[in-house]
Amino acid sequence: MSATPKENRRTARMRLDEPMHVTINSMGDSVPYETSTRDVSQSGFFLEYDRPSRFPFNHASILEVRLTLPDGHQIFFNGKVARVVNAGEPAARETGSGIGIKIVQIDAKAENILRTFLDKLFTEQQRRASQNAGSPSNGTEGAA
Repeated sequence: MSATPKENRRTARMRLDEPMHVTINSMGDSVPYETSTRDVSQSGFFLEYDRPSRFPFNHASILEVRLTLPDGHQIFFNGKVARVVNAGEPAARETGSGIGIKIVQIDAKAENILRTFLDKLFTEQQRRASQNAGSPSNGTEGAA
């Protein structure tokens, strides 16, 4: 039996090469919190924090989130804190310490933009992986 916690995610998580800009407000609050993410899925995203306890929102907060995709599209949705991963916890070995944000309400247009972005990202990552699998690993193959 593994000590690793059960994965509760229903959708594939994609690791990004470059961080995406994220703006978060508490519902109805006009003061934005600016951050970024490198880890996103159709159901949410993960924010890396050294000290998640300093994140200015709690589990009860409904968040207004604006995610800026690399192509410039901005999508808006409501989210909530789904989990907090502190340094030293078993889950931190996989994700690092930080905050998981779950999408709780998103309109159809924004959902389609996010899905299209993730599909393209998945296809690109698969293409790169297959190219890397076909390349020699150390350059000595075929040397006489």
